[in-house]
Amino acid sequence: MAGGRRWFLLALICSLAVAGRVAAQDVAPLPVTPPPAITDDVHPITEDVQRLLELGELYMGMNNPDYARRPATIDPSTRDHAGPQAARVFQQVTTLAPDNADGWLWLGIANTEMLRYTKKAPQGEPANSLADLQAGLRAFRSAVHCQSNDLLCATYYGDALMRYGGDFDAARDFWDNYASTAKTDLQRVTALTQAARACLNKAYFGKQHKTLTPDEAKSQYASATRYVQQAAALMPRMRAVQTMQTLLQQYHDAFSGK
Repeated sequence: MAGGRRWFLLALICSLAVAGRVAAQDVAPLPVTPPPAITDDVHPITEDVQRLLELGELYMGMNNPDYARRPATIDPSTRDHAGPQAARVFQQVTTLAPDNADGWLWLGIANTEMLRYTKKAPQGEPANSLADLQAGLRAFRSAVHCQSNDLLCATYYGDALMRYGGDFDAARDFWDNYASTAKTDLQRVTALTQAARACLNKAYFGKQHKTLTPDEAKSQYASATRYVQQAAALMPRMRAVQTMQTLLQQYHDAFSGK
């Protein structure tokens, strides 16, 4: 799966870049997720499971171009049918190999990133129901359970906790735990910046929806700042660190009490 994980990583970055185009006032202030590490540390799998994974990845790439190995011209009807096929294949993988992290990871992606193609949406639109998104969150959790130190699995799960679960505290706790067992500076810095993201999102939404007092929102902002300072001490030139520094500066006045 080494080659597959490399192009999969590129697809992840592309999909998150799309999310970053949404206006800051409409969403949480941190739509961008730092690129995860590339690792070849995967469980041995049988030839049948390997073939199913490759088939599922092919279907997923047909449905959502962000996950395609290479650009391809595919008619909307074929793309539309490929999504459910991908989900079924990945479900089969997790049944045959319940300890395979890639199977759970891809099942989570199918449950959260599948597109529907219609005459009104020939370029595709999100096809996942609330139940699908919750199933995707559970699948990402299972992927982390299978490979707790894998940064790709962790990134998808941590992001899903906020995006689909709306649980910023759980996301922060998850990344705190991940940082405590990190084996590399890249893992540790990613965990720190993601924990900062959780805090800043909580401050942002708490302020927007008035679920936090001004002092509580300010405290969350201060926590985000401390996380980023720790990350900057390790890898000051990492893009995720610099992005967080810029965002903290951008939202400074909103949470400084001025």
